Amino acid sequence: MRVVKVMNNSLLLALDDSGREVILMGKGIGFNKSIGHHLKSEDIEKVFVLKDRSISKNIIRLASEIDSTYFELAKQVIDHAIEAYGMVLMEHIYLGLTDHLSFAVKRYNEGILIQNFYTQTLKRFNPKEYQVGLYALQLVREQLHVDLPQDEAGNIAFHFINAQTNNSYSTDNQTIFETVKGILDIVKYNFSIVYNEDGIGYTRFVTHLRLFAQRLVNGSQDLYDYEDSFYTHVIESCPREYECVRKIGIFIREKFDSRLSRQEEMYLTVHIHRILEEYSQQNKK
Repeated sequence: MRVVKVMNNSLLLALDDSGREVILMGKGIGFNKSIGHHLKSEDIEKVFVLKDRSISKNIIRLASEIDSTYFELAKQVIDHAIEAYGMVLMEHIYLGLTDHLSFAVKRYNEGILIQNFYTQTLKRFNPKEYQVGLYALQLVREQLHVDLPQDEAGNIAFHFINAQTNNSYSTDNQTIFETVKGILDIVKYNFSIVYNEDGIGYTRFVTHLRLFAQRLVNGSQDLYDYEDSFYTHVIESCPREYECVRKIGIFIREKFDSRLSRQEEMYLTVHIHRILEEYSQQNKK
C-alpha cells in the first residue's frame, strides 16, 4: 500500500497493490506519513475499497471536518459490536457513527440535549444494540471525559439496528418496532403527554403492544368478536381512550390491512386509561 494523501491521524488515501484507490483506517496510521510512503499491513485496521464513490467522498469530507479521535472511537465501538455480538454491518456505519458521536458531544457541550422517548422500548426489543450504545457512552466518558446522557445509548443503537446485514435484526422485528412506536406516538400526540417510561402502566402497555404486534406480523390475531359485557362497560366508561383506540385501528388497517378485535379494543382502552392515570398522578406531584 502506498500513501496518496494523509487525511488525518486515523485516515489515509492510498493505492493498493492492484493500483486501486482505497481509504485506510487505523489508530495513528497517518502520523508522520508522507505521500509515497509504503505501509505495513499490521498498521492497517480497516480498508475501504472505493467502489461506492458517495461513501468515499463523505469519508474525505468528514476527515476534513471532524477530529480523528471520533473515527477511532467509532471503530472501537463497531469492533466491539462485531466481536461481542457477531454483528455483520454495512460500511456506512463508520460514517454515520463517527458523525453522530462528534455531533452528540458538540450538542452536549452547547447544552443541547435531545431526549429519546423510546429508550425503554429499545432496551426490550434490541438489548444487544442498546448494550453497544452503552459501551459507546462508556468510551466517550473514559476518553473524552464527556458524560453523555443515557438516552444517547438509544440513539446510537439505531445506527446498529439499521446497519446490520445478517438478519439478526429481522424484517419482522423492524415491523414490530415500527408498529409499537407508531401506536405509542398516536397515544402520545392524541393526549399531549410525556410517557413515564419507568412507570408500571407504560411498561405493561409496551409489553402488550409488543405481543400484539407479533400477532399481527405472524397473522395469528384472533378476530372473532366474543360477546362480552365488560367490553361495553369499558368503552362507555372511557370514551376519550376509546376514541384514541379508533385512531389506532385506522393505523393498523392501513399498515396490515387488518382490524382490531373487540377484545383488543378493550385491552388497548384499559392500557391507555392506566397511562393517563399515571400521567395525571405524576403531574400532581
